[in-house]
Amino acid sequence: MTTFIFGESSDGIPIADGFDFPVGPRGANADVFKTHKIDATLADPAYFKSFGAWHTGEDWNGRGGGDTDLGDPIYAIANGRVVEFGYYPPVWGNIVLLEHLQPDGVRVWSQYAHLDQIMVSRQGQLIERGQQIGTLGKGAKTNEAPRGRFVAHLHFEIRRNNLSIGNWTPMVKDKNAVLANYINPTPFINARRPGTGIFVKPTVTTQAQPQPVKPPVNILVDAEQPTQESGTFRKANADHWYSAPYGFNGAMLWTYSSPTTESNWAEWRPNLSEAGQWQVWAFIPAQYGTTTSARYLISHLDGQILIGLNQSLFSHKWAYLGSYRFGPGQGYVRLSDVTGESGQSPKMIAFDALCWTKVD
Repeated sequence: MTTFIFGESSDGIPIADGFDFPVGPRGANADVFKTHKIDATLADPAYFKSFGAWHTGEDWNGRGGGDTDLGDPIYAIANGRVVEFGYYPPVWGNIVLLEHLQPDGVRVWSQYAHLDQIMVSRQGQLIERGQQIGTLGKGAKTNEAPRGRFVAHLHFEIRRNNLSIGNWTPMVKDKNAVLANYINPTPFINARRPGTGIFVKPTVTTQAQPQPVKPPVNILVDAEQPTQESGTFRKANADHWYSAPYGFNGAMLWTYSSPTTESNWAEWRPNLSEAGQWQVWAFIPAQYGTTTSARYLISHLDGQILIGLNQSLFSHKWAYLGSYRFGPGQGYVRLSDVTGESGQSPKMIAFDALCWTKVD
């Protein structure tokens, strides 16, 4: 499991908070297939039989057929930015190409082709999920077909790699090359709808000031000296873990922060004696806690919450992370190296002891 932080990457691209379909009604429960249908899919054998090319995405049409969907709005499938757009004869017509960053750091690109109108204005323009970026069209114009050469439809792609706009031949002659560079759009979107799976955004609160109170130690899980009786500590099998003699029991772990891509993480899982309300405290050592945006993901009986903590405000002190309902074997705290901070010098994140204190 990865802790996902929604916001903006170090190069300024907004992080996707989910994916929607490029056509049809909007809304969490909207069914686009009531108004639109897919007439060609990724690497469609029937398309290859007819045209001698392996299709690179999906062709979307209105349920009414023909040109009944001409002019339908086309929407950005996710937060992103404009890579390129324009008119590309003799076949494509108007195209918009967007770049998207998923919360796990993986980038994908979406292309919208055969548009009638383009509704983006510049390269690098930031786009929100659901923003209209064009209208459905008929491809490039000809003397015989001034509105476009095809029956109205949207040629829609999701790409694994940063290919040139309008990429087609010779790649479409090689099915393996198409599958290596393009993603089957509908299953991809269905698995990444807003508010589901990895796109559930935890509640974020900020602990602005140090807490002077030192908690009574009920259940203490120490990063460097965990005991079987108190609980377990585990961390990512990754490089760039460092030890230092500044922790709660004289030892601690630390690593460098990352703006968006996770490599180092740790989890504290307490052995709690009973269900009930428990306060959660994190010990911040005197050194190596320079991040202003440590994210503690707290999983408890009522859900999850993401606590933002400025570790630099603490020095050999306990930081209060809140009070939540836990039960025996139920609940944990997770800290990631993803902080959202950018800059030439990464910050340092301290991983030390956590304490659970029963609330009477």
